[in-house]
Parts: sequence; structure tokens; C-alpha cells
Amino acid sequence: MSGLNLIASYPRSGNTWVRALLTALMRGDGSLNINALEGPIASDRSFFDDALEVETSDLLPDEQRRLRPLAHRAVPPQKRSFPIKTHDAWLPAPGAAEPPFPREAVGAVVLIIRDPRDVAPSFATYYGVTVDEAIAWMARPELSIGNSTQGLRPQLPQLVSSWTAHTASWLDSGLNLTRVRYEDLLAAPLPTFTAIARAFGQSAPPDLLASAIDASRFDRLQAAETREGFRESSPEAPNRFFGAGTAGGWRQRLTAAQANRILRDHGPMMRDLGYED
Repeated sequence: MSGLNLIASYPRSGNTWVRALLTALMRGDGSLNINALEGPIASDRSFFDDALEVETSDLLPDEQRRLRPLAHRAVPPQKRSFPIKTHDAWLPAPGAAEPPFPREAVGAVVLIIRDPRDVAPSFATYYGVTVDEAIAWMARPELSIGNSTQGLRPQLPQLVSSWTAHTASWLDSGLNLTRVRYEDLLAAPLPTFTAIARAFGQSAPPDLLASAIDASRFDRLQAAETREGFRESSPEAPNRFFGAGTAGGWRQRLTAAQANRILRDHGPMMRDLGYED
């Protein structure tokens, strides 16, 4: 596949876990350094600077949004081998004429989807807000992350939109897309990870896939983060990036009112994806 391969997800939905799985598979020896995960992050400032040979620090946010599609068109073929992480919705950001990933530049997309009731408390921890605030953010069509004006942050602004709009934008994109539920990757890791690898044109024997799955267990990721720190953790929650890696924890972490609010905000899409109870 000559186009860009993307791991797309709403924030706190398992994107980095999938990167860890693919990194461990590529290494093939059962080892995994969480601070040396393969593949670029689409919103990474240095990724943009290298692709366009400009300094984003010299550009206004609106200029950065307009130029991001050009940056993705400019990625040379030799740098397209490993999938790119993105939290962007497949929507034009304010001031941009097209989504950040032009259709003709995309090879394959694996879209990781997670129950928004589990996303909300994880989102709250990562961004240092209350669960109620996280739920409100996740319902905002205009939600953008990476907008801090406090110094030069490593990430550029990203339009993630609401959970429903983000999910719909990718599902309705018409791109070469494989949909993966976080819950299915937890419950049936081998067949689900096999499907992810195949979507990106990778084939591996079951023993190597199983070894990568073992190396990327959440208890191992948590232990490594406690021991070494994790460079992608949030300033608001240092070294708390990797959670328990469970499904259905919202039942203990959300009040009934909070769970009902999420159902009101996202019920139709949740039902379409099997998140009904």
C-alpha cells in the first residue's frame, strides 16, 4: 500500500495500545519499549515541520490547519511503512478546505472505537477535568485539542469533534477502513489483532501475534510506565497514561445521571455499534 496507513480513534480509545501491539509485532522478539513506539503521530509538530520543511512555530493556528493536508501529501514513500496515529475527525478543521488527510493520500485506515461511557472517565483523567466536564466536551461538535497557548506544545491543534461526529466522519468517509471495537480487541485479542495486521498488509504466524499481544498486556504497560515514565503522558496526569485496560468499568465510575447523559448525547451511534445496555 503506497498511501498513508492510519490508526484513527477518538482520544482515550486504545490508539496507543494498538501502536504498542504493532511495534511488538514488528520487533518480533517479545520486547517492547513504550518510549520507542514505532510510527509518527499525525499532529506531531516535528512530523509537520519535517514534511513541509517549515517551522510551525512561525505559523498561526489557522495556517497550520490549512497546511496539514499538504503535509500529509508530502510524506515520502519511504516514511509511509508504519501506520500513523491520529485523533483527528475526518472533517475539515476551521479555516481548512479539506480533512487533514486527503482522500488520495490515504492507503488504509483502522478505526478503533470504544464505548463512550468508558472513554469519558479516562478522558477526564488524561485532560485533568471532571467527568461531567469530559462528558460535555465529548458532545461538542467543535471540540479541538492541542490548542494550548502556554508555550510551544509538541502537538498541533486537532479537530476531534464530538464522539458521535468523529465516529461518523470516519465510518462515512468511503476510505479503505477496518472498524475495530476496543472491547473486541480485549475479549478476542488474537483474531482481532490479526485483522488489524492484515488491514495494514501485514501477515505473521499466530505465535508471533500472540507474543506481541503478551508483550502489550496492560499490566506490563502500566509497570513500564511506573518504572520509566511515558513521554506521551499528559502534564495533567503524569505517568497515568495506561489505565486498567478493561471494558465496562463505567458501571463503577459513572453515576446513573452521567451514563444517561452520554446515552442522550450519543445513543443512536452507540446502538449502531452495539453499546446498548
